[in-house]
Parts: sequence; C-alpha cells; structure tokens
Amino acid sequence: MTDANIRNRLKNETSPYLLQHADNPVDWYPWCAEALQKAQAEDKPIFLSIGYSACHWCHVMSHESFDNEEIAATMNEKFVNIKVDREERPDVDAVYMKALVELTGHGGWPLSLFLTPDQKPYFGGTYFPPFAKYNRPGFAQVLQQAYELYTDDKDKLQVRAQNVLQKISPENHADTARGVPDDQLIRAAVEILSDKFDEDYGGFGSGMKFPEPAHYNFLLRHWVQTGDALNILDKSLTAMAEGGLFDQLGGGFHRYSTDRKWRIPHFEKMLYDNGLLAKLFLDMFQATKQEIYQTVPREIFSWLLREMTSAAGAFYASQDADSEGREGAYYTWELKEVMNLLGPKHANVFAKVYGLDVRGDIDGRNVLHISECIEQFADAENIPIFEVDHIIKKAKETLFRAREKRRKPARDEKIITAWNGLMITALANAAAVLGDSRYLDSATRCADFIWSRQWDSGGRKLLRVYKDGQSKVRGCLDDYAYFLEGLVALYEAGLDDEWIARAKVLANCMLDEFWDEGEGGFFLSGRSSEPLIAKLKNPADEALPSANAVAAQALLKLGRLTGEEKYIRKTEATLNTFRGAVKKNPAAFTGLLSAMSALNLPPVEAVFAGSKAHPSFAEMWKVLHTDYRPDKVVIWNEKKTSGTLLPLAEGKTAEKGAPTVYLCQKNTCHAPVQTGKALDKLLEKPQEIRLNIFNREKKNAKILEQEQANFMGVMGDIFQQTGLTRKPGQK
Repeated sequence: MTDANIRNRLKNETSPYLLQHADNPVDWYPWCAEALQKAQAEDKPIFLSIGYSACHWCHVMSHESFDNEEIAATMNEKFVNIKVDREERPDVDAVYMKALVELTGHGGWPLSLFLTPDQKPYFGGTYFPPFAKYNRPGFAQVLQQAYELYTDDKDKLQVRAQNVLQKISPENHADTARGVPDDQLIRAAVEILSDKFDEDYGGFGSGMKFPEPAHYNFLLRHWVQTGDALNILDKSLTAMAEGGLFDQLGGGFHRYSTDRKWRIPHFEKMLYDNGLLAKLFLDMFQATKQEIYQTVPREIFSWLLREMTSAAGAFYASQDADSEGREGAYYTWELKEVMNLLGPKHANVFAKVYGLDVRGDIDGRNVLHISECIEQFADAENIPIFEVDHIIKKAKETLFRAREKRRKPARDEKIITAWNGLMITALANAAAVLGDSRYLDSATRCADFIWSRQWDSGGRKLLRVYKDGQSKVRGCLDDYAYFLEGLVALYEAGLDDEWIARAKVLANCMLDEFWDEGEGGFFLSGRSSEPLIAKLKNPADEALPSANAVAAQALLKLGRLTGEEKYIRKTEATLNTFRGAVKKNPAAFTGLLSAMSALNLPPVEAVFAGSKAHPSFAEMWKVLHTDYRPDKVVIWNEKKTSGTLLPLAEGKTAEKGAPTVYLCQKNTCHAPVQTGKALDKLLEKPQEIRLNIFNREKKNAKILEQEQANFMGVMGDIFQQTGLTRKPGQK
C-alpha cells in the first residue's frame, strides 16, 4: 500500500471494531466477494481475523502486531487479509470458531485463522504476541509457518483442511435417542450441573466463572417442578450480584469473572449478558421474593437507560473493557483516592464493606465488591445500622459522581437486532413483574424501532445491524428467534395484539428462511444468505443461549397464544432433531431442555376481559405475576377481533361490566373470577422454598426501622421532660 492509501478498505465500514483497524498498515478487507475472489485469482492463503470492539486482547494484538510495519508488510505480501466483526457476522464467526476448536482444542477472540483460497481452515490460534513470549509463538513466526504450510505441499494441506471441514459439518443424532425419556435427559443435566457446582463460591467449576444464564433458567424451571436446585441458584446469583462481576456503583454486569470468587471481572459490558441476567433475576424475584433479585434488575435498567440507549430508543451493543489505555481503569479505585473523596471515617466504613485495601486487586487499584454485609459490620464496630446504611449510600453517590468525570470506556453503538430482542424480553417482564410502566415504554420504543428500521416487509427479511443511519447484514437465526421472543413477551406485558400479528409474520418468515426440511432444526444462516463452507445449527448454548432453543420456546408460546399447531409442531421437531446430541452431553443443551420441559407441561392460561383502567384489573394482574410461572399464557380479550387472532379469547367477556379473568391450569378450566383474592385462591401454589435464604435487605430494613423507633422514643422522652411536647394551655 502507498502512503497516500494508508487507510485501508475498512475506512468505509460502520462497525466500530472494523474502524478501529482502519489505520493499520495492513491491507485489510471486510468479509466480501472481492477479497475471496482476490485470494483465488492470486492463489494466496487468507488470514482471517475475527474479534469485537470490546475485546481487550483484540486491542492488544492490533497495537502490537497489526500496527507493526514489518509484520504488516509480511501480511500484505503473502496473504489476503480479512477482518470480521463477530457481532455483525455471527455466522462467519460460528463456522471458523468451530474450525479453530477442531484444530487447536480451544477457541476465543481474537480468532486468528489461516484459510485456503477456497475458505477452508488449515492453521491458526487466538492471540499471538508479535514475537515469542507468554509461551506463545510470535505472530511473525506464525505468519511464516502458515505461508510455508500453504506453499510446501498443497495436496497434503487440502486433505488436512477437508478433514477439518468434515468435522465441523452438522450431524443429525435424532434417531439414536428416540427412546430416551425427556425427564431422564433433564435429570442427567441437573446431576451434571450439581456435580460442577462450586459450593463455596457459587457458579460452576473452580476456575474463571461465566454467568451462563441458560443453566440457571433451566435449574429454576426444574425447581418449579421438583423443589430442587434452588440453593445452586441462590448461592450463584447472590455471589454474582455481590462480587466484582456486577458494577456496584453504576449497575450492569461485566462479561465474566477471571477468578473463582467472582471478584475480578473482565470489564467489558455486553448488552446481551445484561438482558439475559435481568430476566433471570426477575424470575428469581418471583420465585423467592428476595429484594436483591429485584434491586439488581432495576440497577441494570438504570445503566441501560443512562448509558446504552440511543436517541431513537434502541440499545447499543457494548462498552469496552479498557479506558485510558488500561483494562478496568474506569471501574477501579485506589484506597487513597477513596479516602480523599470520603474522608477517613466514611472511607473506613466503605472500605471494609466493599473490600478495599492498599494493595488493591489490579496494580494497586480495587474492584468494588461486597466484602462484609452492613449488619455484620455494624455489629462488629458497634455502630447503629442506620448510620452505616447512610454512610454507604452517601459514599456510593459521591464515588459515582467522581467516576462520571473520568474518561468513559468506548461504546460500540451498533444496534444489533438479536441483542435488542433479549433486552425487550427483559424489560417487558420487568414491567409485568415490578409494575413499572417505564420499562414497558422502553421495550415498546425499542421494538418499534427494530420493526420500522430492521424489518424489510417488501423483501420479507430481518436485518441484523443498524449503525450510522444504515441498516445492513441479513439477519441470522438469533436475530429472528430473540426478536420473536421479545415480541411475544411485549404482547403479554402490554396486551397490544399488534405485537402478536407482527410475531406471526416474523415466525413464518423464520420458518421459510431457516428451517431444515430434510433433517429438522434451524440453520444459523438463511437460504437467502451467502453460502459459507458449512451450514451450522449450533444447538448447544454458548455465551448466548442456543438460537434453536430460543426459537423452539418462542414458537411454543406463540402457538399456545394463537392456537396455531404448526408452531408447536416445529418446537417438537426441533427437540427431536437434537435429541441424540442432548443425550451425549445434556448439560450443554440446557436451553433445549428448558424448551422440552415447557412442551411437556400444560400451560397456565389466563384470559383477561374488561377495562385495564379498572382497579380490579390491576389487582388480578399483580396476583398473576407475583409468583414464578414460566409456562403461563396471558391474553386480553381487547375487542371483538381479538378472538380471531387469539382463539382463547373467544367468548370471554367482562361479566356485569367488571374485569374478569378466565383461568385454566393442569388441563382444567375454572369459573371466572373478578377479584385478586379469588384469583389467588384458584392459582396453583408454587413450590415451598426449602432453603433458609437470608434476606439481608429486609432484615436490615427491619433493624433500621426499630433503631429509628428507639431513637424517636428516646427523643420523645426528652421532649416530654423539657415540656416541648405540651399543647398550648397545658401545664
């Protein structure tokens, strides 16, 4: 490349990740026909680099290697170099990540893979330093090795690449497990997860910890049926919420914990993690009634609306891990900084409660985590709990204001349809569970944006990415499945049947575009998308829940709402398609097992009729959403046409003009009711919580109330003695 053309072909992209590499001296191409044709025409291997804008080690490799003039010269001379944002092209990422795992036994980002000109992978890894260190070969050495592998013996290389391709091609194991009962597969997964559960610190395994919400959703559903496994959920979710994984000042979860104790996170914040975890914590709030499980989602949404919401109401993709050239700099604190901001007394209280010391956790800086509960600290220090509570609240406000003045981590302002779908679902559920209309308004604005900008009604296709006024990239299965789930959740929270009409359009398009008529299940990329070297289905849960599992659950719910059996049959067929794979490793498919559980249980059907403005409507609505009932179906007979779209509403009317609920459960329908008390008597009671869950917030509130009452009592005695409480004329 000439000096005049130093900005490479990425300069016209909208992806923040690709634009981060637009000034590299590497002759980068985005994933495009031009690059692939160039490799074929010039008989050059392809260097494929995949990452995302919030990836710390992606930044490191870019700075160390892709900004290095000598390394870039080698790349430009010997390879066609393609840079891919995995968030824009999850289909490309899925194929080549699977290939990398086959080649090396592990995966991750940055993904650094070498392909033949016909796009077959033959060599690669993840992060490489520029020169050998960290027990890793240097990238300069890797480039030379990859080039020699390609040029020395192409026949042998083609055999190697073809073997990898065969291994990553999807297989259908359905016929090998037809006779295995569903409950046996579910029990097997529960046993595996129970064995992996870290009883000391929560989560699974004894190394770094990921949130893995699909596992916990599955276990919560299992608890509803059996009363088991709630201890795993409570221990793990509480540890996540109290650890460094959660931003204790600003709300929102970081990506994962680098240690067993949930103390030190990898600091990037992803929209999808927070959508999934907000919904999970709300479900736990319904199950346990513990305050922590509603406080955490509220704080997630506070972060979302403050930091991650576009002017049009849709949600941005992520926040970076780095700021000011250091990972976690924005979120961490030196003890002396806290002392200067709070003063010695308050800093001492805050430091002990939130685990701060002089050494710090990262280069002398501390990650805030709850080290000691307020009650224990107040008892140990003989300080009234209301005083400690006041100090902590004021300290958090002070530190948050100070943090707001720091340079914030970079924000990836892509609007990704799939991830917005997850957050729509979370907000819709929050509106129903917490009774806060702001969440419904936010979910509605976002869904309206996606439908108006990302749904192409003429081409009957959903687009994946919106950035800088452009809608681009054909949607993958997760875009359709997650957004479909969001539309259904939005209907059940707001009862506007326009969302059901749109959900049916989207579901039908998803079936046309992604369903495998031969083997069953859904492909990740659609019929109208460009062909890749393999068409994958990826039924296992990864960082995101399996799109096949979410599609199955969303279709099941839509089928039950609309009475259209074709949707339910596709759920059944999806589960049968992957039954063999599930049998081999049940705990890898907890999303599909949740769908299996839902399919096997009769739904709780609640049809509302009458005015939503009437007080008894709200009263019955609150009763229905108080407990965790994952398989409920909620319908409102809004108008005469509701029965056409939602057959369960047919003939259900408000008796004597007052709001009425028609309830069916366990395949039995009850007489209509018109009060919350009557509905509560009919509803099947949830599992008893066989767990001594310590509700810290509630106990602290009671202690605080008692201390204040004692204080007022003492002051009342003083006032009486001084005569200050006497009325005029009293002696």
